[in-house]
Amino acid sequence: MNAEKKQTVTRFRAYATIDREETFLNEMCAEGWKPVKISLGAWFHFEKCQPGEYIARVTTCVDPKGKKESRRRRKQLTEYLTESGAEIIPETNIDASTRIYAVRRADMGDFEINTDIDSLISEYTGRRRYHLVVGTALLAFFVLVLFWGSTMVYDYILNPNEKFHLSYACMEYACAAVELLCGLVLLIPVPKYSKKLRELKNRREIEE
Repeated sequence: MNAEKKQTVTRFRAYATIDREETFLNEMCAEGWKPVKISLGAWFHFEKCQPGEYIARVTTCVDPKGKKESRRRRKQLTEYLTESGAEIIPETNIDASTRIYAVRRADMGDFEINTDIDSLISEYTGRRRYHLVVGTALLAFFVLVLFWGSTMVYDYILNPNEKFHLSYACMEYACAAVELLCGLVLLIPVPKYSKKLRELKNRREIEE
Protein backbone atom coordinates (compact mmCIF):
# COMPACT_ATOMS: atom_id res chain seq x y z
CA MET A 1 0.00 0.00 0.00
CA ASN A 2 1.15 3.53 -0.72
CA ALA A 3 2.06 5.67 2.23
CA GLU A 4 -0.73 7.94 3.36
CA LYS A 5 -0.52 11.24 1.54
CA LYS A 6 0.42 14.11 3.83
CA GLN A 7 -2.00 16.98 4.20
CA THR A 8 -0.55 20.23 2.94
CA VAL A 9 -1.60 23.88 2.73
CA THR A 10 -0.06 26.97 1.18
CA ARG A 11 -0.49 30.49 2.47
CA PHE A 12 0.48 33.74 0.74
CA ARG A 13 1.90 36.32 3.11
CA ALA A 14 4.10 39.39 2.59
CA TYR A 15 5.68 40.96 5.65
CA ALA A 16 8.13 43.84 5.97
CA THR A 17 10.04 42.28 8.88
CA ILE A 18 11.14 38.78 9.82
CA ASP A 19 9.57 39.31 13.25
CA ARG A 20 6.13 39.21 11.65
CA GLU A 21 7.14 36.19 9.56
CA GLU A 22 8.27 34.35 12.68
CA THR A 23 5.01 35.18 14.47
CA PHE A 24 2.98 33.90 11.52
CA LEU A 25 4.99 30.66 11.29
CA ASN A 26 4.54 29.96 14.99
CA GLU A 27 0.82 30.67 14.75
CA MET A 28 0.61 28.02 12.03
CA CYS A 29 2.70 25.61 14.14
CA ALA A 30 0.31 26.14 17.05
CA GLU A 31 -2.59 25.24 14.75
CA GLY A 32 -0.86 22.03 13.65
CA TRP A 33 0.96 23.05 10.47
CA LYS A 34 4.72 22.59 10.09
CA PRO A 35 6.47 24.96 7.62
CA VAL A 36 8.37 22.92 5.03
CA LYS A 37 9.13 25.33 2.19
CA ILE A 38 9.00 29.01 1.26
CA SER A 39 8.64 30.06 -2.38
CA LEU A 40 9.66 33.52 -3.58
CA GLY A 41 9.56 34.80 -0.03
CA ALA A 42 5.77 34.99 0.05
CA TRP A 43 4.26 31.51 -0.49
CA PHE A 44 4.58 29.49 2.70
CA HIS A 45 4.04 25.72 2.38
CA PHE A 46 2.99 23.61 5.36
CA GLU A 47 2.46 19.95 6.22
CA LYS A 48 0.03 18.69 8.84
CA CYS A 49 1.52 18.00 12.29
CA GLN A 50 0.35 17.96 15.88
CA PRO A 51 -0.69 21.37 17.25
CA GLY A 52 2.28 22.94 19.00
CA GLU A 53 4.62 20.15 17.89
CA TYR A 54 7.15 22.57 16.36
CA ILE A 55 8.68 25.96 17.10
CA ALA A 56 9.82 28.19 14.23
CA ARG A 57 12.61 30.73 14.26
CA VAL A 58 13.81 33.23 11.64
CA THR A 59 17.14 35.04 11.69
CA THR A 60 19.11 37.25 9.35
CA CYS A 61 22.51 36.34 7.91
CA VAL A 62 23.48 39.86 6.88
CA ASP A 63 26.73 40.88 8.55
CA PRO A 64 27.60 44.61 8.61
CA LYS A 65 31.20 43.73 7.65
CA GLY A 66 30.21 42.62 4.15
CA LYS A 67 29.30 39.66 1.95
CA LYS A 68 32.23 37.46 2.99
CA GLU A 69 31.32 37.73 6.66
CA SER A 70 27.64 37.27 5.80
CA ARG A 71 28.42 33.95 4.07
CA ARG A 72 30.52 32.89 7.07
CA ARG A 73 27.71 33.87 9.45
CA ARG A 74 25.19 31.90 7.41
CA LYS A 75 27.39 28.80 7.47
CA GLN A 76 27.96 29.06 11.22
CA LEU A 77 24.26 29.56 11.98
CA THR A 78 23.23 26.70 9.70
CA GLU A 79 25.71 24.33 11.37
CA TYR A 80 24.66 25.46 14.84
CA LEU A 81 20.96 24.99 14.10
CA THR A 82 21.44 21.59 12.47
CA GLU A 83 23.57 20.35 15.37
CA SER A 84 20.94 21.53 17.85
CA GLY A 85 18.31 19.37 16.14
CA ALA A 86 16.62 22.03 14.04
CA GLU A 87 15.55 21.65 10.41
CA ILE A 88 16.40 24.39 7.90
CA ILE A 89 13.37 25.33 5.82
CA PRO A 90 14.24 25.49 2.09
CA GLU A 91 13.62 28.88 0.54
CA THR A 92 13.60 30.06 -3.06
CA ASN A 93 13.89 33.82 -3.12
CA ILE A 94 16.01 36.51 -4.71
CA ASP A 95 17.41 37.39 -1.27
CA ALA A 96 17.32 33.89 0.24
CA SER A 97 20.94 34.24 1.37
CA THR A 98 19.99 37.06 3.74
CA ARG A 99 18.02 34.93 6.23
CA ILE A 100 17.50 31.47 7.67
CA TYR A 101 14.17 29.83 8.50
CA ALA A 102 14.29 26.89 10.91
CA VAL A 103 11.93 24.64 12.88
CA ARG A 104 12.54 22.33 15.81
CA ARG A 105 10.37 20.00 17.85
CA ALA A 106 8.95 21.77 20.89
CA ASP A 107 9.64 18.76 23.13
CA MET A 108 13.38 19.41 22.67
CA GLY A 109 13.08 22.52 24.86
CA ASP A 110 13.47 26.26 24.38
CA PHE A 111 14.57 27.21 20.89
CA GLU A 112 16.41 30.51 20.47
CA ILE A 113 19.09 31.42 17.94
CA ASN A 114 20.63 34.61 19.30
CA THR A 115 20.92 34.66 23.08
CA ASP A 116 24.01 36.74 24.00
CA ILE A 117 24.17 40.51 23.56
CA ASP A 118 26.89 40.50 20.87
CA SER A 119 24.88 38.09 18.72
CA LEU A 120 21.76 40.21 19.15
CA ILE A 121 23.66 43.37 18.21
CA SER A 122 24.97 41.65 15.08
CA GLU A 123 21.45 40.42 14.30
CA TYR A 124 19.76 43.81 14.54
CA THR A 125 22.64 45.58 12.80
CA GLY A 126 22.21 43.16 9.89
CA ARG A 127 18.46 43.68 9.81
CA ARG A 128 18.82 47.48 9.78
CA ARG A 129 21.46 47.33 7.04
CA TYR A 130 19.25 45.09 4.87
CA HIS A 131 16.21 47.37 5.22
CA LEU A 132 18.25 50.50 4.57
CA VAL A 133 20.00 49.15 1.47
CA VAL A 134 17.00 47.49 -0.17
CA GLY A 135 14.54 50.23 0.82
CA THR A 136 16.82 52.98 -0.49
CA ALA A 137 17.43 51.05 -3.73
CA LEU A 138 13.68 50.72 -4.31
CA LEU A 139 13.20 54.45 -3.78
CA ALA A 140 15.99 55.14 -6.26
CA PHE A 141 14.28 52.90 -8.82
CA PHE A 142 11.03 54.74 -8.10
CA VAL A 143 12.67 58.04 -9.04
CA LEU A 144 14.15 56.58 -12.25
CA VAL A 145 10.90 54.94 -13.38
CA LEU A 146 8.89 58.05 -12.54
CA PHE A 147 11.35 60.15 -14.52
CA TRP A 148 11.10 57.78 -17.50
CA GLY A 149 7.28 57.87 -17.47
CA SER A 150 7.25 61.66 -17.14
CA THR A 151 9.65 61.91 -20.09
CA MET A 152 7.17 59.99 -22.28
CA VAL A 153 4.36 62.37 -21.34
CA TYR A 154 6.58 65.44 -21.83
CA ASP A 155 7.67 64.26 -25.29
CA TYR A 156 4.03 63.83 -26.28
CA ILE A 157 3.20 67.37 -25.11
CA LEU A 158 6.04 68.76 -27.26
CA ASN A 159 5.20 66.52 -30.22
CA PRO A 160 1.41 65.94 -30.14
CA ASN A 161 1.45 64.52 -33.68
CA GLU A 162 3.54 61.52 -32.61
CA LYS A 163 1.80 58.35 -31.45
CA PHE A 164 1.45 58.24 -27.68
CA HIS A 165 1.31 54.87 -25.96
CA LEU A 166 -0.86 55.66 -22.94
CA SER A 167 -0.68 52.06 -21.71
CA TYR A 168 3.13 52.28 -21.53
CA ALA A 169 3.00 55.46 -19.50
CA CYS A 170 0.38 53.99 -17.14
CA MET A 171 2.53 50.89 -16.71
CA GLU A 172 5.55 53.03 -15.85
CA TYR A 173 3.59 54.98 -13.23
CA ALA A 174 2.12 51.77 -11.77
CA CYS A 175 5.61 50.26 -11.40
CA ALA A 176 6.83 53.47 -9.80
CA ALA A 177 3.95 53.38 -7.30
CA VAL A 178 4.74 49.76 -6.34
CA GLU A 179 8.44 50.53 -5.88
CA LEU A 180 7.62 53.59 -3.76
CA LEU A 181 5.27 51.58 -1.54
CA CYS A 182 7.73 48.68 -1.09
CA GLY A 183 10.62 51.07 -0.39
CA LEU A 184 8.67 52.96 2.27
CA VAL A 185 7.44 49.74 3.89
CA LEU A 186 11.01 48.43 4.14
CA LEU A 187 12.27 51.68 5.67
CA ILE A 188 9.54 51.87 8.34
CA PRO A 189 11.24 49.33 10.72
CA VAL A 190 14.64 51.12 10.57
CA PRO A 191 13.96 53.48 13.55
CA LYS A 192 12.73 50.49 15.57
CA TYR A 193 15.94 48.57 14.87
CA SER A 194 18.05 51.64 15.70
CA LYS A 195 16.27 51.98 19.04
CA LYS A 196 16.80 48.28 19.77
CA LEU A 197 20.51 48.60 18.98
CA ARG A 198 20.89 51.56 21.34
CA GLU A 199 19.20 49.57 24.12
CA LEU A 200 21.44 46.54 23.53
CA LYS A 201 24.63 48.62 23.44
CA ASN A 202 23.66 50.44 26.66
CA ARG A 203 22.92 47.08 28.26
CA ARG A 204 26.33 45.77 27.20
CA GLU A 205 28.08 48.78 28.70
CA ILE A 206 26.24 48.32 31.99
CA GLU A 207 27.10 44.61 32.16
CA GLU A 208 30.75 45.29 31.37
